Amino acid sequence: MRLILCAVVVATVFCSKRIDLKKEGERYDAYVAALPELRPVPNYLPLTLSVLYAEADNLPTLTADERTRLYRNLEAKAALIYGYRLQVREIKARKLPEFFTAVKSRFREFPLAYPSYAFPISFFDGDREKRIAEALSPLWKKHDAATIRMYLGDVTDAQAAAREFLAKLSRIYAENDLQGKPLLASGNKDDEMYFSYGHWSSVLQAEKNADFILTNTGIIGADTGMPLYVAARGGVTSGFIENNAASPYQGVGVIGLYPFLAETPYFNEKRGALSREEKLESILWLWLHELGHLLLKRDENYTFIESLHRAPPDLKYFEWVKTIRYTFNHRTFEIPQMKKF
Repeated sequence: MRLILCAVVVATVFCSKRIDLKKEGERYDAYVAALPELRPVPNYLPLTLSVLYAEADNLPTLTADERTRLYRNLEAKAALIYGYRLQVREIKARKLPEFFTAVKSRFREFPLAYPSYAFPISFFDGDREKRIAEALSPLWKKHDAATIRMYLGDVTDAQAAAREFLAKLSRIYAENDLQGKPLLASGNKDDEMYFSYGHWSSVLQAEKNADFILTNTGIIGADTGMPLYVAARGGVTSGFIENNAASPYQGVGVIGLYPFLAETPYFNEKRGALSREEKLESILWLWLHELGHLLLKRDENYTFIESLHRAPPDLKYFEWVKTIRYTFNHRTFEIPQMKKF
């Protein structure tokens, strides 16, 4: 679970209802605290991983055949690396706007609606740089100087980090989608929810059918609890797992495929101009990384460079794959177990 810094006390919802976010934040914290502590999933029984695919028409996508191949490869790698016998099945493919319309109640029903209001720092907020700096400031207390430098370079404080963060995020949003329009701008600002970590958090915590959601959009933007690797990428969250009281795995995950699939100057510069097979392999290993959270309940790792439990640095997904794909020991049981996602 990300550390959340809530600076907003009151929000207006649907232009009529006033929400006291301080009170709702207390309710949400109490809800999460009451959830059982996470338990690793035993690997001696076959497991089913149900997947929902949510597709935006204006963004690069995976074909049905590519998704099927991805699922079979995930099953094979999960058996080899973790010892799990997975059956990955796609339960449904939906258009992204239709999916968000179907789950809109998740942004209204508290306490699980709370992340969709309290977590996001909108790109269109007038005080966005100040709020991003406040969100990044705890990183200097959580990590030593060498780790900060590894991810953020020579940036020395949260204010400078916020400026660099916004410069990267602005480039991402300004690049064109498949329809020749900016990914996110004033003309389609309502689409910001599709990129919002907080909205996806509320979606995942209330999900009752899928164990994972794949979407060809990206989880890209500022939020109040960004970890170091997300800060370094300018707000790109490749994927994450969220608490879910109804899930047999105690959580549900999402992977945003846009950073892997995009053919834009920014991503080709930061990630590299990858072949289709290299992109698919990168997605596979990132999913395996997320399974380390979902099934084994392992925390994020910043120490073991050749372990898949260390998130890809910056956006160098395939460079990361080449570092870890032949690792014999990923140091899984040397990494602390999470108590909550």
